[in-house]
Amino acid sequence: MSYLEMQGIIKSFSGVRVLNEVNFSLNRGEVVALLGQNGAGKSTLIKILSGYYNKDGGKILINGEEVHFHAPSDSLARGIRVIYQELELFPELSVAENIFMGDLPTKRFAGIPIRQKEEIEHRAQELLELLGEQIDPAIPVKKLSVSEKQVVEIARALAKKANIIVMDEPTATLSQKEVEKLFGIIRKLREQDVGIIYITHRLEEVFTISNRVVVLRDGKNAGFFDTQDTSWQELVQAMIGRSLEELYPRRTSTLREDRIMLRVDNLDIPGLLEKTSFELHEGEILGIFGLVGSGINELALGLFGALPIRGKIEMNGQTISIHSPAMAKNLGFGLIPADRKQEGIIPELSVMHNITMASLNNYKKRGFLRRADEKTCVCEWVDKLKIRLHSIDQPIKSLSGGNQQKVVLARWLATQSKILIASEPTQGVDVGTRVDIYNIFDNLAKNGLGIIVLSSDLPEVLALSDNILVLEGGNIVGRFTKGEADEQTILYLAMGGKEKVAN
Repeated sequence: MSYLEMQGIIKSFSGVRVLNEVNFSLNRGEVVALLGQNGAGKSTLIKILSGYYNKDGGKILINGEEVHFHAPSDSLARGIRVIYQELELFPELSVAENIFMGDLPTKRFAGIPIRQKEEIEHRAQELLELLGEQIDPAIPVKKLSVSEKQVVEIARALAKKANIIVMDEPTATLSQKEVEKLFGIIRKLREQDVGIIYITHRLEEVFTISNRVVVLRDGKNAGFFDTQDTSWQELVQAMIGRSLEELYPRRTSTLREDRIMLRVDNLDIPGLLEKTSFELHEGEILGIFGLVGSGINELALGLFGALPIRGKIEMNGQTISIHSPAMAKNLGFGLIPADRKQEGIIPELSVMHNITMASLNNYKKRGFLRRADEKTCVCEWVDKLKIRLHSIDQPIKSLSGGNQQKVVLARWLATQSKILIASEPTQGVDVGTRVDIYNIFDNLAKNGLGIIVLSSDLPEVLALSDNILVLEGGNIVGRFTKGEADEQTILYLAMGGKEKVAN
């Protein structure tokens, strides 16, 4: 008998069934990966487990006893804690205060409750040491790195006597070193008999840290797997519901050697990038690989005018200046930023307005906006990019992450961009949408666009790119054609190995 069992869970919204008799189980001291495309039902299932939603049918059992969660407090009382991608901490309060928030030990003096600061910090230190961390419990949370903030969330879960911890995309913003550190903490939690539900789009992490895998598709169970007995091909097939010979398209290069669209010479961003030089040809996908902190995101923002740059840039043989995103847009650049939520979308605006915000002048006549033309353009791109939605007027925040990414891409295609800068284009995107984006890039290159893919996903860069640059510490440390590139050499260089520049 499993410690947690969810049996036949049913949930509907506005008459639409989003969970259809879903089963899930978790043992103490076990890590179960919960996989599925965006919209598969993962978030709904977790919100039922955490008491945010009431189920319409089915049972939840803990240690063999049926339980009913009508509010988050009911779930917390049963030792269930969810650590979301957007951490729920109080930045101005100390680490210790965040860990024991809602249960701060106090003494009364003249009838007035007074926090026992030293005791709080001592107890916090014990929890942090249990996780193998040396974080000062007295400092404000705002001074911590993202990975350290995650540790505080985990310590808070332990302070609440959590038996089950749900981790939602915990490595989305972490460096490789921080990911390995998190996995070490997860192993410690497992040793302490804590059960962990691990939600991720990164299949390599599934094989590193999980014992079992549960896959959802279209609100139903699509497969149950023992991690050691399965393969990524089986998991991908379960998630998307069809056979997939390979994740990446079989690209035939469309690079036109005689047509240089962009030439960058000694581009410099003070303190971030040094003497970066490269060329982008018509119909080329240029891959720039780097680990988190290498400078790939800064390079993308610099090329789009969002960071101050120095150096010489030529477009179609003419020297240009890019001092702002508006200038970049007018020159024919488009940007898919790494941080979609902060830099790519305006969450409260509709899908339509998020697509047309960069091309509104195209729909104006004598100072008036032609709504019919705007709507026609939006519907055309929604259809071409297979954006899944109910209405173009719905807020973009209600779409899945993958569909939000397609909206950002549609925005720049609507401006008829000639050069697309794509920074971490498939980060936080499910497998099915990832395949769609790869095929879109392939087709855009065939139609003559120049695409710069800046990514920390090495297989992605290797599969898509005609030429590959390796960035480390703000410097280009490797240059390869598609035929020269191999995974081991590129990763070695990206991790600070001896410089090797292939001419």
